[in-house]
Amino acid sequence: MSHRADNAGIRGFTLLEVMVALAILATTLVVLLQIITNNVRATNHAKLTTAATLLARAKMTDIEDGVLENGFSTDTETAKGTFRDQGYPDFRWDSAIERIELPTDMKQIAELQATDDSKSKDPMQALTGMMGGLMSTFMEPIRVGLEESVRRVTLTITWNELGRRDQTLQIVTFLTDSSKLDLALSVGAMGAGAGAGAGAPAPGAGVGR
Repeated sequence: MSHRADNAGIRGFTLLEVMVALAILATTLVVLLQIITNNVRATNHAKLTTAATLLARAKMTDIEDGVLENGFSTDTETAKGTFRDQGYPDFRWDSAIERIELPTDMKQIAELQATDDSKSKDPMQALTGMMGGLMSTFMEPIRVGLEESVRRVTLTITWNELGRRDQTLQIVTFLTDSSKLDLALSVGAMGAGAGAGAGAPAPGAGVGR
């Protein structure tokens, strides 16, 4: 009887060991499966991101060629489409060509100084107001010329991945038209010269006390 009891105890202990080993093995397999899945997703994401980068580069070149051929527009131009013709139907693109807007703080400050100087009798304040007006005359054509000669191009590539929707890659670049910028600089220089000639004191004139 004692021999049978010992055998039964040995068999029960062996079964417990097998169950514990199976539990450890199952946990290990789950962790390994998660690691492998994450590695596959990361590899797939890197591959799709690389494809999106190459597609964005090619599309940006097409946009630049179109702007070079058609010139700048005064309105914002938007477009969208897919890369089905290139063999990537799951990739989508959106583009916007916008006119930049530069701040007009210099002009506003100059106008405020000119208004304050007209009410003041301080010669230094009058000179400061004159210089502010001169800078405003010089800077305003440059500001307008930059707005006319520079366009901001924003290109967004969108695609879907397994478990990750609407992945995006955005590229922003600026296109310039040097002829318009040169024209703005020449106009600004002429305006500044005219302003300096008009604001310069006559020979022999002095500032009153």
